[in-house]
Amino acid sequence: MKRAWRLPILFLLAALLATAIVAQNRTSAGNRSNVRLNEMVPTASADDALSSTWYCAAGTATGVVTGDAGGFAEQTLMISNASSIDASGSVTAYTESGVTAVKSVTVGAHGQTTLRVSDILKAAWASALVEVSGGGITVTHELRGPAGRSISACASSPGDNWYFPSGTTRAGTRNLLTLFNPFPGEATIDISFDTEDGARTPQQLQGMVVPGGRLVKVDVGAIVTLRERVSTTVRARIGRVIAEQIQTGDGRTNTEQGLTAVLGATAAAPIWTFPVATAASTTAREVVSLMNMGDADTEVLVEVQLDDPKTNGTVEPFVVQVASGRSAQIDLGSDPRIPKTVGRWLIVRSSNGTPIVAERSVGVTRGASAGGFAFTMGVPVVATSWLGTVAATTDASTTLVAVANPSATQAAIVTISVHSKGSVVAVTAAKSVQIAPGQRLVLNLASVTVGAADASVQVEADRPVVVGQWMTTTTPMEIQTISNFPLLGTESLPVDVFTSDQAVAESVSVRSDDTVVPESTTTIAAVTTTTIAGATTTVVAGATTTTLR
Repeated sequence: MKRAWRLPILFLLAALLATAIVAQNRTSAGNRSNVRLNEMVPTASADDALSSTWYCAAGTATGVVTGDAGGFAEQTLMISNASSIDASGSVTAYTESGVTAVKSVTVGAHGQTTLRVSDILKAAWASALVEVSGGGITVTHELRGPAGRSISACASSPGDNWYFPSGTTRAGTRNLLTLFNPFPGEATIDISFDTEDGARTPQQLQGMVVPGGRLVKVDVGAIVTLRERVSTTVRARIGRVIAEQIQTGDGRTNTEQGLTAVLGATAAAPIWTFPVATAASTTAREVVSLMNMGDADTEVLVEVQLDDPKTNGTVEPFVVQVASGRSAQIDLGSDPRIPKTVGRWLIVRSSNGTPIVAERSVGVTRGASAGGFAFTMGVPVVATSWLGTVAATTDASTTLVAVANPSATQAAIVTISVHSKGSVVAVTAAKSVQIAPGQRLVLNLASVTVGAADASVQVEADRPVVVGQWMTTTTPMEIQTISNFPLLGTESLPVDVFTSDQAVAESVSVRSDDTVVPESTTTIAAVTTTTIAGATTTVVAGATTTTLR
């Protein structure tokens, strides 16, 4: 009789324990999804920071760049220093087998240092950890191989969630995922996919271990075969990693030929911007890929912001329904509503505030005037200060930097400078450029960066803006859409965001080929120049591509 009451109590204790575990798991999941603002995108530290750390996950390091024996994606690091103090530190390379090697590195003030990972060690695949003194440091990496060439951002912090809305495993393509664990302890990872015929959670990718101090490469095409659309989600049960995707195409019928790499998004957000879309007068295919990470279905609007809308008109927003936990695509390049000869940028938003992830792919098929393709993750934040590497190479045919003002009500005054060879060049001289609400400024940096292979760009604004770059190269034919980095502490979430129906009322006509000479104080076409407290301000209500001489 004394034991009769024990059984209900044991059941009660078990129930309480289960409830506590569920609550703990929910709390943990909630904390992990509450990503800090500076972790939503790679972020540069201020000049007075004690140190800077960057992580580059993907690339080969065979030491052979060209020919059949060349690496699939030979990795070269580009470490830029926008501060006035020399930076020094080290780069550590990590391999799949756990072999590591370290090389010292120095980055001069207002300069840049490039380093091939194969100069640190030789390996089929290698990740890199960059640790240097001081702030104002940004790191990108170039991948080059038989399929093409890519320049993409490295990460400023690890994450426990990574999202890749774009991807394909159709014939003639390769889709590779690289996971880099820079810490001593192992990480445990779950990887899932969404395709045009449903979601997949392959058993071999659930609870996958990424050992400490190593990288793990996943061949997505060997697991999710021959799918036109493949989006990828990486979630860490234990630990944190850096995740990067490499996508290639061999140029078969209706496919692009080229190589592109992209760092995954670490968080979902209701609004994403793309300050650089398909350049005017190109015939590139442009596809926006979306993932709905919320608990409810949502309607997503893709708003195409045309340059100079008073002259060029506006485009009715593209609308797509995206179910909870699923993905979708919008092919902008095939829609006749978008004029092919007009520059543009994109705002992507969920209509009900549901958190989404947006990525854009741009590609040109073989036989066109240009080749290659690029994946670009959207930008979920705005900032008043941006740093970025300028891809100033001898074979670059186009080098553009775009500054978009997504505000619906406030103009933004921006100044742009280039860091190179130990000094800072004020691109706009004494001028600041005022960008009207919902408009952007596009600058051609080619002439400014001639002979400056170590150049980096800095954008300062009195209102939050978004910055991006577009570059095309001739050898090989390739498109680059290079990410820029907000400065830590200047970033914020976009609010009061411009909508397409405001475009005509807020714009005036500005030709796309206007040339602004920095010393000039005259009015050029519809670009109004005024002098305020001794500084010259150029007002841009529609976008202008400005060639700086």
